[in-house]
Amino acid sequence: MNTEQLHVALQNSFSPDASVRDPAEAAVKNLKNVRGAVTMLLQVASEKQVQYEVRQAAAIQLKNICRECWVERVSFMGAMLSSEGGTKAIILAEEDKAGIRTNLVDALLSEAEKSVRDLMAETIHSIAIHDFPLLDLCQ
Repeated sequence: MNTEQLHVALQNSFSPDASVRDPAEAAVKNLKNVRGAVTMLLQVASEKQVQYEVRQAAAIQLKNICRECWVERVSFMGAMLSSEGGTKAIILAEEDKAGIRTNLVDALLSEAEKSVRDLMAETIHSIAIHDFPLLDLCQ
């Protein structure tokens, strides 16, 4: 999948036609399995020429994937949590994480739309909790 295909999938996920919407929603749901998807989501979310609703959908997916797939989740009992169906949880590749770390703050600072900016800020917060756990203790 490339950025243009991602844009189309996000746009089609709003379609009233179920035959168009359902495959698009499935593709969007599968993004956490696609290497480079978080970088493409950030590109779509921060592209000013893209329709607002598509940018917002990209920012939502970016936030959700980073929150769910940044690190392995552990239960209070210390056991690793699995994803749906009992399979091992998906963790983002280090290259994907590095790309997000490098570009997300710049995208946030240049974002004019409050809702997209807020979603990017939530994503940064989610990442910071895992990358800098001592900062969360200061609150």
